[in-house]
Amino acid sequence: MYKREEEQLNDFKKEYDNIPVSLDKLDHAIMGGFNKAKLEERNSSRKKKRIYSFIAAALLLIGLFSSIRISSVFASYISEIPGMEKIVELIRDDKGRLAALENKYYQEQGVSDKNGDLTVTIDGTIADEKGIVIFYTIESEEQLKDIMFDNVKIRAKDETVLDEAFISFGDAHSSEKGEDTFSGEIEYFFEVPIEPKEYIVELKIKEKSFSIPFTLKEFKEKKEYAIHQTMELEGQKINVEKVTIYPLRAAVELKMDSSNKKQILQLDDLRLVDEYNEVWGKITNGVTASGDKDSDQEIYLQSNYFKEPKELYLVLNSAQAIDKDNAVVVVDTEKLAILKQPAGNKLNNVRKEYGQLVFDLHVKKSSNYSGMGFGKITDAQGNEVKSHAQSMSADEESNIRMVGIELPELRTEQNPITIELDFYPLWIKGNEKIRIK
Repeated sequence: MYKREEEQLNDFKKEYDNIPVSLDKLDHAIMGGFNKAKLEERNSSRKKKRIYSFIAAALLLIGLFSSIRISSVFASYISEIPGMEKIVELIRDDKGRLAALENKYYQEQGVSDKNGDLTVTIDGTIADEKGIVIFYTIESEEQLKDIMFDNVKIRAKDETVLDEAFISFGDAHSSEKGEDTFSGEIEYFFEVPIEPKEYIVELKIKEKSFSIPFTLKEFKEKKEYAIHQTMELEGQKINVEKVTIYPLRAAVELKMDSSNKKQILQLDDLRLVDEYNEVWGKITNGVTASGDKDSDQEIYLQSNYFKEPKELYLVLNSAQAIDKDNAVVVVDTEKLAILKQPAGNKLNNVRKEYGQLVFDLHVKKSSNYSGMGFGKITDAQGNEVKSHAQSMSADEESNIRMVGIELPELRTEQNPITIELDFYPLWIKGNEKIRIK
């Protein structure tokens, strides 16, 4: 009855078992890989905190399916819920969400709304007090080559105000030959905890509106661990305040030490590790952090909520860091000249291509660096310049990454502009391990 589901799950597991990644190599599995993927403001909403997100270029986490027992019970459970195979496919790179599925924390919804030739169905949800993941299917009466949401909004049916932090509904679904069914997920996270009750998701596709009610049942309680310990990499201190583990993700609250000489950009391989060296690493496709990288921030890891190890550690060996006095790129967009950048002069050949300001970024051949992100942009008067898209592509033979940022038309007096860096290929190293439980 469930042989096909069991075989499919085993196929997923074999793919990851065959990826030759060791714990040492995790240090080099840099967050990242935009690979020309546009990070568009219309696909995400930011409020109060600065949010960092990325699209994974490759799934490099160790033992992704090591906590998922490919059992007849699990396969049978999946076979009982229509369309569950596509949901497994959507979350296959997040072992925490797979564990939620295995432990039957997934809530089937099966509610739809139709407008013209389109039907949108909310298949199911995985939720906790700080977030909701909605799995949906779009069905069309005609073959479509591409389709996407124009807007997504979630509200409480009782009109309780929701304090939104982040919403993501992805890029367009596309098919060269045309399809009549498309599946995906919507992520919604909140500043203030929500309650299990009735909600309504309001969607727009091709100027057609959809309104679909759904109910969230009781949430599992979060697990909190007060830490108040310090990690140190090459003299740079990172104060770990607390770790909170939710069913959807683990949140690590950090405070950067004000005495640090370097700006710490990314904690590359921050991870949870149990007594058997099973790893729960960074979120591989979605929100990875929020807050201010200069002071307080939260780093989001995959959740080990449904596993109860006797010992649990927070481990860090590598972080991207640059001198605070030289932590920006200053560029004249008219003369196409870089006036200031971090040590090493890794950025050059600035140019304009396809509506973007593009740089060549030089990395070491031995480096597996795959991330590049620009932060806040200000003009010569100190006013913020809005950018709605970034891109990255690679020339592996020459060890060059082409990184681009979309800018509006700038006036002469706005030059030069200053661009903050969120990623950069300079590292500090260490061997930090804090016991959580």
